[in-house]
Amino acid sequence: MQQNVKLYILVTALLFGLSPLAIDMYLPALPSMASSLKVSINDMEMSVAVFLLAFALAQPVFGLLADRFNKLNLLLSGLVIFTLSSLALPMVETAEGLYLTRMFQAIGGASSVVCFAMIQQKFDIQKGSQIITYVMATVVIAPLVAPMIGGQILKHGSWEEIFYVLAGVGVFAFVLSLFTHSEKLETVNSKAPNSKASNGKFLNKRVGNDQTEQIASSSLTDFIAIFKQPLPIAFIFLGGFGFAALFSFVAGSAFVYIDFFKVSAENYSYLLGLNALAMISGSLLSAKVFAKVPPNKKAIIAGLFLGPLSFLFFVLAQMQAPLTAIVISVFMFNILLGMISANAISAAMSFYPTQGGAISGVFGLCQFALGAVFSAGISLSHAHSPAVLLSFMGLACASAAMCSTYLYTRSCSQDSELSTHSNASQPCGSL
Repeated sequence: MQQNVKLYILVTALLFGLSPLAIDMYLPALPSMASSLKVSINDMEMSVAVFLLAFALAQPVFGLLADRFNKLNLLLSGLVIFTLSSLALPMVETAEGLYLTRMFQAIGGASSVVCFAMIQQKFDIQKGSQIITYVMATVVIAPLVAPMIGGQILKHGSWEEIFYVLAGVGVFAFVLSLFTHSEKLETVNSKAPNSKASNGKFLNKRVGNDQTEQIASSSLTDFIAIFKQPLPIAFIFLGGFGFAALFSFVAGSAFVYIDFFKVSAENYSYLLGLNALAMISGSLLSAKVFAKVPPNKKAIIAGLFLGPLSFLFFVLAQMQAPLTAIVISVFMFNILLGMISANAISAAMSFYPTQGGAISGVFGLCQFALGAVFSAGISLSHAHSPAVLLSFMGLACASAAMCSTYLYTRSCSQDSELSTHSNASQPCGSL
């Protein structure tokens, strides 16, 4: 059974890694593709924005469908679309054709969001949180390692081979999914919202105060209603702003490290690997060392630490910050992000035990929409120093810390209400 769970985690991580790989693996090939298609580099960079936009919008659609239709069929359909569009990309001859195929590639990759609903049905909140921790590590690490993989493929082959490799990975994921995700999903997390199996006192308790009724299937009305619930949406934006800081780094780090600090391309790849190691460390801390701590607590506490870190980013932006200081501060951020990403989505999903698809779709939309906005902001700023990169990362971290502060104060307020009703003393901030 343990081996089956490990394989399930590995395959799910592969499914979630497809789209980040598709986003960033072809970045080193943009100049070659521009020359081959006879378009400007700006036209090529626009294909990244097209992918991000299509991916962000497709996730909530798949999320809503996951609460109504067979999840495995949705997942497999998305993998077919991803694979076929990846095979079609080397055949395009115009920028318009590139945009269209990239759009379909993004739509196919977005089907991975249904795995959140699968995990919610198959495992209880604590085990599900651990699994999501490992899976989300893939999502945050892939944008860092994907350019290195693409660079190696380009070094020994052509840009077309990057998309053939992506298609091959899509086929591999399809076959593995048939074996690992096809078993009948039994609902094991269907206890009442205030049961201890959920997320502890703060999360389960007061769902009724914010949401008086939950239904088994999602609709567009349910999707919109999620944005009206302050607590789950705060967790969603906590994870979303953390992802925005990551995408800010991905968008601006090549210029800062290579052009400004004159770091070699090889050493730049090592620095990216160092950040990937930091996120793995954060994920392992969450899943192993703090395994018994409820996801909401881990997300809130890690998010609060982003507050002083955002101040550090702003200070470094205003001074001639050395490369070492930037590398260390980004390393600390990636550790915290490794703890936040999975726990934030687990905490948000605990409010909707029967609507995992809808809530995970909203989470994905928030993540990639904010990531696209922040990365586009860096691209349009025409930065000539590390100040812009550090400022955008500081802004994203400060926004995430504000979400954590709100969640922390709400927990204090609600703990006080419980203490008043029970005539017992409950320290504020115990979450």
